[in-house]
Amino acid sequence: MATDYKFLRQFCKSKIQERVLEAVIKHGGNMTKAAKELDRSQSGVWQMMSRLEGLAARGAVAPHRSVDKQVMEGFEAKRVSTAYNNEGEVALQWIIQEPERRSIKEKVDAMMEGLKDDLTGFRKPVKAPKVVDADLLAIYVVGDHHMGMKATSETKLSDGDYDVDIATEVLTEAVHKLAARVGNCERAVLLNVGDFFHADNSAGTTTKGTALDTDLNIHQTFKLAGRLFQTLIARLLQTHKHLTVVNVRGNHDGDMACHLSSALDLLYENDPRIDVLPNYSKFLHMNYGNNLFVFHHGDRIKHEQILQAVITNLDDQWSASKKRYCLLGHIHHHTRREVGSMHFEHFGSLCSVDQWHDSQGYNAERSMTAIIYHKERGEDSRVKVTA
Repeated sequence: MATDYKFLRQFCKSKIQERVLEAVIKHGGNMTKAAKELDRSQSGVWQMMSRLEGLAARGAVAPHRSVDKQVMEGFEAKRVSTAYNNEGEVALQWIIQEPERRSIKEKVDAMMEGLKDDLTGFRKPVKAPKVVDADLLAIYVVGDHHMGMKATSETKLSDGDYDVDIATEVLTEAVHKLAARVGNCERAVLLNVGDFFHADNSAGTTTKGTALDTDLNIHQTFKLAGRLFQTLIARLLQTHKHLTVVNVRGNHDGDMACHLSSALDLLYENDPRIDVLPNYSKFLHMNYGNNLFVFHHGDRIKHEQILQAVITNLDDQWSASKKRYCLLGHIHHHTRREVGSMHFEHFGSLCSVDQWHDSQGYNAERSMTAIIYHKERGEDSRVKVTA
């Protein structure tokens, strides 16, 4: 018997969700047919429906499982009891509620295990491209994406709603467009320059405790982010033979960035085409031919300080390189400058601004860039797409 998803309408928070849900309802719960009608990937439809069901389940609302009561904010459903009449209809229902008591560590451990279980069966092998240029590396730079941020046009001067569904859609579309234009470089880097997550914990705050407007709880956001990375990785493996995933720790997500890398490392540990760069330090680096790349979020530090730290701590890599690049985020707009013999570049973001930044007049082009580097000559070319 097909699931009746009509009860999920009350949980839709965007027009994208509404369109997807109505298509699924129209096709009797068949997500393959819904995806075809919407001209979207089946995985994208499945992700959005899973997110809606997650919102419903958080409040113990699941009519297709005979549960239709909501728990209070800050509590979770411990046990649901339902009494039926002689006709088999629900006559009485009550929920035993308790405060959310799991520690952050327990929640993160559950996130990582759940993410691995979810994605292991979801992944499909991707054939490597037959023709590639062995002297080229493409770096796809994901600027501060703020997954989990909630912003509405009604409360801002600037245009643009933003939630996890929009965050997923704009990044997926940008990577698809960039990969189609970059060409078959043998190697690629999927570089998140920090603040991929808007919040760093279940309290909905930054690493240092600043309160934020969030769309979902951190568990749901983490799970959706993992699925999003799986989609991006699969797309890039169609174009490139080898992929390195880099998650820089930002000022919003110092811990969550580490957890994401750990989960992805577990998931892809047996895939010889994928490497996940450890990110225990806020300074990350890698070499490619004559090129030295340093990655940092760019918060609370000057370019001159980064340069001195690199020269001091990476003296062998510095001496062996001819081209040196430091790729950063944090400021949400594009800037380039050269300090010493290192090129510093901050990248823009695909995310909208939140209410506070809008009130301060902050706004910039929403974009994503991929840069192609030659093994010997350094930067070769670049491609940019806008949201």
